Amino acid sequence: MPPLPPNELERVGALRDLQILDTQPEPHYDAVCSTAAALFSVPVALISLIDADRQWFKARCGIAAEETPRDLAFCAYAILTDDVLVVDDATADPRFASNPLVTGEPGIRFYAGAPLILRSGIRLGTLCVIDTKPRTFSAVQKGQLQNFARIVVAHVELHRERMALDTALAERTRSEARIAASEARYRVLTNALPQMVWVMTGTDGSAIYTNEQFRSYYGVIGSQRAERVSRNHPDDAAHMTAAWEQASQHERMYAVEGRLRRHDGLYRWHKLIMIPVHRDGSVVEWIGTALDIEDIVTARNSLEQTTDLLRFAQEAAGAGVWQWNLDEATVRNSPESARLHGLATEVDTTAWVDVSVKTWAASVHPEDVAQVKATHTAALRSGTTYKVEYRVRDAAVAEGYRWLMSFNRIVRDEATGRPLRVVGLDLDITERKAAEQRIAYMARHDVLTGLPNRTVFREHLEQRLSEVRRGRGRAALLCLDLDRFKSVNDTLGHLAGDDLLCQIAGRLKATLREGDVVVRLGGDEFAIIVSHLDHAHQASTLAQRVIDAVGQPLDLGGHLVTVGVTVGIALAPANGIETDALFRNADLALYRAKASSRNTYCFYEAGMDAAVEKRMQLEIEMREAVVCGDFALHYQPVLRLADEQIVGFEALMRWPHPTRGMISPEAFIPLAEETGQIVPLGDWALREACTEAASWPNDLRVAVNVSAVQFQQPGLEQSVVSALAASGLAPHRLELEITESVLVQDAEAVIACLHRLRSVGVRIALDDFGTGYSSLSYLRRFPFDKIKIDRSFIREISDPDAAAIVRAVVGIATHLGASVTAEGVETVAQLEQVRQEGCTEVQGYLISRPLLTEQATEFARGERVRAAA
Repeated sequence: MPPLPPNELERVGALRDLQILDTQPEPHYDAVCSTAAALFSVPVALISLIDADRQWFKARCGIAAEETPRDLAFCAYAILTDDVLVVDDATADPRFASNPLVTGEPGIRFYAGAPLILRSGIRLGTLCVIDTKPRTFSAVQKGQLQNFARIVVAHVELHRERMALDTALAERTRSEARIAASEARYRVLTNALPQMVWVMTGTDGSAIYTNEQFRSYYGVIGSQRAERVSRNHPDDAAHMTAAWEQASQHERMYAVEGRLRRHDGLYRWHKLIMIPVHRDGSVVEWIGTALDIEDIVTARNSLEQTTDLLRFAQEAAGAGVWQWNLDEATVRNSPESARLHGLATEVDTTAWVDVSVKTWAASVHPEDVAQVKATHTAALRSGTTYKVEYRVRDAAVAEGYRWLMSFNRIVRDEATGRPLRVVGLDLDITERKAAEQRIAYMARHDVLTGLPNRTVFREHLEQRLSEVRRGRGRAALLCLDLDRFKSVNDTLGHLAGDDLLCQIAGRLKATLREGDVVVRLGGDEFAIIVSHLDHAHQASTLAQRVIDAVGQPLDLGGHLVTVGVTVGIALAPANGIETDALFRNADLALYRAKASSRNTYCFYEAGMDAAVEKRMQLEIEMREAVVCGDFALHYQPVLRLADEQIVGFEALMRWPHPTRGMISPEAFIPLAEETGQIVPLGDWALREACTEAASWPNDLRVAVNVSAVQFQQPGLEQSVVSALAASGLAPHRLELEITESVLVQDAEAVIACLHRLRSVGVRIALDDFGTGYSSLSYLRRFPFDKIKIDRSFIREISDPDAAAIVRAVVGIATHLGASVTAEGVETVAQLEQVRQEGCTEVQGYLISRPLLTEQATEFARGERVRAAA
């Protein structure tokens, strides 16, 4: 059964959204089927829609069935192509020869199907024509069938647009209804408010809306603003007008208090608020409210006649309030103030507490006493209200002190101006201070590991380099990058990855001397600033100590793993005395260390810039070569030892550079994998190899190498299916070669992918066996068709140990039903020994060097080729 089309859920969802699933026949679709049948002189024409487990016919001609299982449907293959799928004779096609629709009723022999693809890329199904006799299909007929498919798609798209238009019209009707309902609610709301509400234009101030409270208060009144202003109290009119003019000039909201004359002549205090309504940058309306505050003003005037303490307590509303009587040197505390200052008694926690100034001040933190006194003294001289933050002793707080923010005012004798007392309001800001400290810490530290972050890194490095510039010693910068961290993170999950980073951070801190700083730059990158350096070997000693510490096994939730670390070292002042320059040079040294062997360290050296530039130039040229198609495939024959027959070729990628000559795969393949270019390169190699192999006789196979990077990216399976479909190559003639490193990335997902590819018919070979992780469990978990023994074992096969390894691999493969290919056979002696050890196939220079495309075709057409030839 062919794989499901891409985006299956999206595709089925589109069928449902279009409301064409299982619907009644429609004449225009039936007309397409009947016209197609007549045009191509076939008995059957169908418009087939593909579900996850069936195909069903939106329209049909010449067949009574309404649907078939998906695994029997020719259309399940056609939907995966971008061209017309043509099967001239189904009995000769291995994909369909045993299909019950071929061997039984209706006896399909010929099939041509064009995919139905919406503008969005979603594949709905196919338009196909069927005959019970073999026949051919010309390019013109394929174009005509595609045109009919476009007509079907156009009908679907038109149906889709009509549905969208109907939805839009319905939404507009609902929006208009919502607006009307909103306006009705607005009027109900404004009439329910205790305030007067009116809306006036932004030009002449005419009232265009008034609520019931407005009309009942003013009575009969015109819409002009002058009529409303005439109702303002004469004593309040001036400041109310001034407030309005200031607000209208700046087009901003304003609030003002004043008395308004009621319809019966009585004046009452109101609070007026006017809010501008902006549209397209201009004020188009003003919304006004007037709340009757007559009772509030009366109460406020009454409160102003009470003592300052009562007025301040009223405003404080639950905060700690106190009064300091300057003449008596006593402080009177509200219950909350007494609690905040640790003065509350267990006998009565609701009573005000009087204490001496000395007792009250004794609770203040010693470090804050001077600030509190200075602020108070300055306020006594200036007579202003003042604010101060300080700590008071409190055993209930973890740190032993509570933070207070105190707002205080000096109360003076109105006649003499002499200060009488101080009234204060205290707010508990302990949590705010703790939050500020946490924020300050987080701004300078890595949240996961607790190490200093980039901000601290730059500050510390700049500070140390400024001392170096003044001749105060030498320093070093170590840039660190963990090795194999991504593999652990992908395999065990992000929580395990986080645990790993925290453990590594602890190990790095343990390696430092006093005065050195380790920071996390991000991801799995760290840096160490060596503040004082006498000799360069001290930096290398530290780097090796770091490598040894990081390399120790880690326990991640019961999983023992090991990672490595690569270190780049730059010295100051030798390698730079500016922050960016020194960091860049340490990073270049890190890059060189990673490029050489990893899990090591490297000092910066002059000329590393040139090496990086050379690599970057090669990367640029490689990207251009990918786009321009400058790569080529060479083909190395594979010989079956049983009958000395060539059974296939391995496709090997080559880069004939116009100026550099032939670039070795060892040079450009790792670079392509690192930059991601291996994905388009691998896709091209699949298509090219399948196209070439389709012309070879005798069912010769072609083997194509697949990189681990290709498995990490989506689309590999689609690339394989597309290459087979486009070339017409039978799936069993394609062999994908993978290395053990592919399985390490995400073994479960990779093995599942390999099973799906194998179900299509593609063969899977395990390449370079014995040079990677060599986990025999992979051979048990996936039935490889072939195991290829690495050339390093064949080169040393005369050695008994190497021969024993080859013999063991052959035994395992034989037990598992897999063939064994010996790579790198270059001598007759090697050939005879691998034959003796039981290898079933060989390839190497003894058989043939890799051949150009034309040479491979000629080689393939030879009847038999002897190994010794």
